[in-house]
Amino acid sequence: MKVDSLSVSADAEVRVEASEELVNILLGALQPEAERPSSPRSRVSMEAEGRWLIMRINASDIAALRAALNSYLRWAAAVLDVVDRVR
Repeated sequence: MKVDSLSVSADAEVRVEASEELVNILLGALQPEAERPSSPRSRVSMEAEGRWLIMRINASDIAALRAALNSYLRWAAAVLDVVDRVR
């Protein structure tokens, strides 16, 4: 009996609501990471829509999706923390 491997992918969309200024700061800080992913197992696209930063993550598997989500959410939290400290 032959078992073919299954092609599995995982997708997520994360929406972060903030002031338009913070959304633009987040986009500017995170966009370079999305343009040069550290792993071929996931891709991230981002856009700003008014008070919303929209991140779309496509990964080859659930572990890669989890890793990308954790990375981008932690980076976003770090950016917001720095902005809060310098204000």
